[in-house]
Amino acid sequence: MVYDTWRDVKHRTQPLLPRLTWVYMIGMVIIHFIGAGMFGFAHTLPMINYYTHGSQVTVSHGHLSFYGAYVLLNLTFFYFAIPRIKKFPGASYEEKGGHWGFWLTTLGVMGMSLAFAVAGVLQTYLERVQGQPYMVAQQPIRFWMFVVGVHGLVVLAGVLLVVKHLLTLRPARAATA
Repeated sequence: MVYDTWRDVKHRTQPLLPRLTWVYMIGMVIIHFIGAGMFGFAHTLPMINYYTHGSQVTVSHGHLSFYGAYVLLNLTFFYFAIPRIKKFPGASYEEKGGHWGFWLTTLGVMGMSLAFAVAGVLQTYLERVQGQPYMVAQQPIRFWMFVVGVHGLVVLAGVLLVVKHLLTLRPARAATA
């Protein structure tokens, strides 16, 4: 899927319009591949899953996979369908707010996922290797949970921006000569 998308974008003769829809679609392919294809595959290997199952590593994989597979799929559909439903000329619209929302949300989710991954590896080491009780192992990962919260606020800002943009979507202004 990643290769096919890359090949299509590279060899395309017509512009990808509206561009924002394609940003969401290509982002969906890449983020889902990282979350499910790479994190998910690595996480299900028996020698890794034996230690990490039920830890924050699982949460890391889940957040990135869900965002890539479902959130971006739905937003791609919305950005594709709404201009056509509202009959915008050429199905084009002002894209700036959508781009900002995409990048804020995507970078926020990636930051959350990486913080969950670091917390999960630390949690796995403390609980499974050193044998510390669950509540004792929570203290050293508190910093990473704070990092998750900060990135969660970035995600919230991005989501609010995307929702506002979708609800106030306007046709693109005609180019002046």
